[in-house]
Amino acid sequence: MPDHLLEIRDLHAYYGQSHILQGVNLTLGREPLALLGRNGMGKTTLCQALVGLLPTVRGSARFDGQELIGRRPHEIAAAGVGYVPQGRRIFPSLTVEEHLRLVFRRAGAGRDGWTPERIFEFFPRLAERRRHRAGALSGGEQQMLAIGRALLTNPRLLIMDEPSEGLAPVIVDHLVEVLRGLSSQGLAMLVVEQRLAVATALAERIAIMVTGRIVLETTAAALLADVSIQQQYLGVSPRREVA
Repeated sequence: MPDHLLEIRDLHAYYGQSHILQGVNLTLGREPLALLGRNGMGKTTLCQALVGLLPTVRGSARFDGQELIGRRPHEIAAAGVGYVPQGRRIFPSLTVEEHLRLVFRRAGAGRDGWTPERIFEFFPRLAERRRHRAGALSGGEQQMLAIGRALLTNPRLLIMDEPSEGLAPVIVDHLVEVLRGLSSQGLAMLVVEQRLAVATALAERIAIMVTGRIVLETTAAALLADVSIQQQYLGVSPRREVA
């Protein structure tokens, strides 16, 4: 069994002639890992590279010993990597239930796997809104739907890109509780975040990305205690942070 669930080595990614990821090295075990950085640093590009959504990627990203680079998105999902994209990417005209049924494959769920019924138990608010069109949901409800959709692929690793984006503080608090619950059930997580408070509440391990490289790996406690690091790499301080 590999020492790390996810092992990224010298990963490079491009948009046309633009060299976005410039030799990313990062490992992830069973514990959550939060990836922080200012806008435009390559965090979303890393997520997309890991789930097979970029055409030009070189280097290595091994998940549970299997190489992800060069595989198609559906193959990566089948291997056990789930993805919650930035902005949710839901279909406004489909109902909540239609979203979940579209993704669900009963044959792959297994006895303890995720099903639409289990998603509704986990997210009671979605059960209440199951026949509502996704475009009519609140931001928090849409994020629940995006997470539920990803869980239906029965991932062992969940990659989430800015899950708290655009959500009110009270909804963010609930989201953190939900994600902590999933982590306690053994689901590994790579969480890209802008909010320092959310990142440090979800993960003890923190990585910071600057211009396509991981420039610092630290702990939540150490980062929260070091205002100079927050200002240098993130442009925030505890007094300015919005929880």
